[in-house]
Amino acid sequence: MLAGSASLAASGPASTSAAVAAAPVASAGTGLTAIYFANGSLAGAPVLKRLDSTVDFQWGLGSPAPGLPVDNFSVRWEGLISAPATGRYSFSILSNDGLRLWVNGKKVIDTWDGNGGGNNVGGSVSMAAGEKTTIKLEYYDEDGDARVELQWIPPGQAPQIIPSEHLYPVGSPLTPDPIVTSTPTAAKVAPAPRAAAAPAAPVAAKPKAAPAPAPVVAAAPAKVKRTKPVPEPKPEPAPKPAPVGPVVITPGVYTLSVRSSGKTLEITDETRTGRIPGQQSGPKVAAQWRVENAGSGFYRLMVPGGNKVLEVLGSSTSNGAEMELWPYYSGNNQMWQIEDTGEGFVKVIARHSRKSLTYKDSTDGGLQQWRYSGKDNQQWKLTPVVETAPPLLANMSNVLAVGANKMSVYPNPSNGVLQMAYQLNQDMPLGWVLYDQRGIAVKVSDYRRQASGQHHQTLDFSSLPAGDYNLNLTVGATTTKQQLLIRRPSAVAPAVQEEAK
Repeated sequence: MLAGSASLAASGPASTSAAVAAAPVASAGTGLTAIYFANGSLAGAPVLKRLDSTVDFQWGLGSPAPGLPVDNFSVRWEGLISAPATGRYSFSILSNDGLRLWVNGKKVIDTWDGNGGGNNVGGSVSMAAGEKTTIKLEYYDEDGDARVELQWIPPGQAPQIIPSEHLYPVGSPLTPDPIVTSTPTAAKVAPAPRAAAAPAAPVAAKPKAAPAPAPVVAAAPAKVKRTKPVPEPKPEPAPKPAPVGPVVITPGVYTLSVRSSGKTLEITDETRTGRIPGQQSGPKVAAQWRVENAGSGFYRLMVPGGNKVLEVLGSSTSNGAEMELWPYYSGNNQMWQIEDTGEGFVKVIARHSRKSLTYKDSTDGGLQQWRYSGKDNQQWKLTPVVETAPPLLANMSNVLAVGANKMSVYPNPSNGVLQMAYQLNQDMPLGWVLYDQRGIAVKVSDYRRQASGQHHQTLDFSSLPAGDYNLNLTVGATTTKQQLLIRRPSAVAPAVQEEAK
């Protein structure tokens, strides 16, 4: 018999009362200390700190708690873990997002680069019955369904959620468990399976009634016999080619112009505030749209330079519902299917309502969703916008690149508007955080996967006071730091179009 089995047997009902009185309780835990962040990189001040009895959450498309976004958040659970029996314990986590798990200082699971699957099985750790050891789990949600379930595999048993009685908040591994003098409650016994009900006496199936004969319907009289004059049909527009279904759009920046008038799709951002504190909000008026693949044949129409997308206000499914800009959180009202209508035009259909993006004059309520009827104000032309790198990028080859991802920033010092370049060898999730000299996060990006290759971003920190800052770029589990200097020697912002030769 295994040592762990002997330990369990000694604590069963057959134990003597003296032994029970002296034995420490091995199931006095209450859960782990949990710290929640409103970004995907565990950066800055936490939004929430609480005690989670277990790590068994299926948030889906919702938020973990008030004040946290539905996407792009991160959590750190930390504390102690005790084993009910001596032996080797394996660990697994059910989640599709980034994870890092340490037990007794040993990293047993690491999918922080976003390459994990649904069931992430890690290594094993030896633990002694009743002794506590450290445990830490870090998790980030990128987008879509959020789920994290921390399991262990005790010796000779199946995987199971780690129960709260074996988890403790942050503290010393030497903290003793309380001593009890009363007889412990009997071990939980799984309820006996419900006895199957005796089969009822067979009941003769009720014969199906023969289908009633179809009623005889008199043939409609010929049109020539009608006495009422038939109104002349309204003139119909010339037939357009039949739709050929969804089209594949190359991700990039586009303008959308409506067929009826040629006007472009523009929306004024009235709030210019994001759900994540400190995030950049993008331009005041959205006239160009970055079309990005949202998966399953749908796209998101994102404002270049910000984190907001076009969405149907309030997830309404009604005809006439208005459009607005809002931070992307994988809502179905933020995803669009683009279908060909022929002659170089497309219709843009909301995923949640299957209604079409429709152009209305401002007197009629502006941009709305309506059931598609083939009208010209429901058909759009996508025109690619040629993205040209800012002239200052031409000189970035002379700027020192640091870190595994060859991060560089230019100009530095700057007036607050600068370029950041970096390189990815494979598709990876990444994000950045800007800290002031006190170590406080003053700007935080979202944490999302980007394709491999050379990248650059325009960062606008012109709203911040002049001073020294630290920019941290986190790619997977690797963080590269660059010091930024923001200087404003005059009221006129210095030009950044060309580097002084």
